[in-house]
Order: sequence, then structure tokens, then C-alpha cells
Amino acid sequence: MKKLLILICILFIPLSCNAISLNELRNNPNQYTLVYSDQMHEAYVDNSTIVVSRYNPPYYAINATVYSIWYDENSIVEANQTSFFNYDRSLKTLALKFEEVNDLAREFTNDNGVKFKINTLIRYDLNGNKISSIDSFKFGKSPSGKAPAYSPSYEVAMYIFHKSYNMYFNEPLSN
Repeated sequence: MKKLLILICILFIPLSCNAISLNELRNNPNQYTLVYSDQMHEAYVDNSTIVVSRYNPPYYAINATVYSIWYDENSIVEANQTSFFNYDRSLKTLALKFEEVNDLAREFTNDNGVKFKINTLIRYDLNGNKISSIDSFKFGKSPSGKAPAYSPSYEVAMYIFHKSYNMYFNEPLSN
């Protein structure tokens, strides 16, 4: 009986190790890269989870785990995100088709070539204690859609594309 109890405890150790805390995100810059920040929110990409799932130019798909800190809710949301890219809609490609700045801006705003889908969500408090999770979206559609330019989902997509191919899908804004 004692051996069975020890075996059960050992099996549950990996389940408790998956929690993430604010300190862990900030103190491991080689693993977690800050890609977005505003007054109420930050987004970090776990570099060890970036995986190209589709390479068929001009179409690409890349998965990564993203940790979003929501200061107004005192929580961290872990999301497995798939970013989808259509290079024919990249700013560089659109600039070849539209000479007028207003036309280019309208086309880019309408469709910048980046979409996203959230596959799973786990919510933690800032100390890394799990609050809730949605491991599948059987009963509803997963959050997905166009990634508006310079939104958190867009910035995640830009980062993981650059990390995967060592080139920019859309050049970052200069500082």
C-alpha cells in the first residue's frame, strides 16, 4: 500500500510542475520573450514551444505557447496559439501592388495576412496557482480570427515568424 501511495505521488509531480508564475516569466529571458506590453497587459512567448506546423509558401502556420499577464485580473493566461500567415498579404507584397499610401493602408488594415487560433487556455494567479483550464473547445468555437495589426496576437505572430525563419513577415515599427 505504501509503495502504491509513493507511485501515485510520483505520477502527480509533473502535473504540478506545469504552473507558471510572474517571477518565472521575468527571470528567464532566454526561454520567455516579452513581445507585447501596455498598461494592463503583457504577453510572453515560450521560445522552447515554437513549432512550424505548415510550410507551403505563401502559406505558413506556426504554433507556440503564449503567457499573457492580465494585471487588472491578477492572472496569467497560458494559451497554445496557432498563427496563420499568407505572405501574399504581407506589407512588403502589398506595397508592390498598391503605389498609393492610402490604398496600401486600406488593404493592410482590411487584411494584413495574419490570423490566429487559440487551441487551449489555462488560467493561473500571479503566483502560479492554477485557477481554471479549457483544454478543448468542444462546446463552442475557439477564439480565432484576424490578428489586427500591432495587437497582442499580431505581435506574437510577428515574433514567432521571425524566430522560425530569421526574416520578418512585416517589418517592426521603428522605435
